[in-house]
Amino acid sequence: MSDYFRNTVIKKLNNGDFDCTKEFTVSMFSGKHKLLILWILINNGPQGFSYFKKNLKGISKKVLSNQLNELIDDQIIFKQDFFTGKVRHTEYQLTAVGKSLIPIIVALNDWGENRLKQVMLVKKFNSDL
Repeated sequence: MSDYFRNTVIKKLNNGDFDCTKEFTVSMFSGKHKLLILWILINNGPQGFSYFKKNLKGISKKVLSNQLNELIDDQIIFKQDFFTGKVRHTEYQLTAVGKSLIPIIVALNDWGENRLKQVMLVKKFNSDL
């Protein structure tokens, strides 16, 4: 776990000091790429590590691995290994908890699209003045 905020929340949970559901929720998504990982799984179904590496520009293998492991620890995704002969293929997919986030993540995406349109309209309006 590389994220200070996430580590703090986990420490509070383990000590029985936890009292803020907002902190708990945000800690599960702290990390630059977690929502993007979930968005890929929502839209494209189960994927392997190399698919994420290729489609998440600028992410290192270490960061990707950490973020996938944190999502696994939080029971939002799970990892399944398949063997084709002697070749192992790993696939990540949403758990039931992860699937329960779909409407929330879709709503966040919709909000972002609408907000972007508003910002672009304001920019266009200001540049036309």
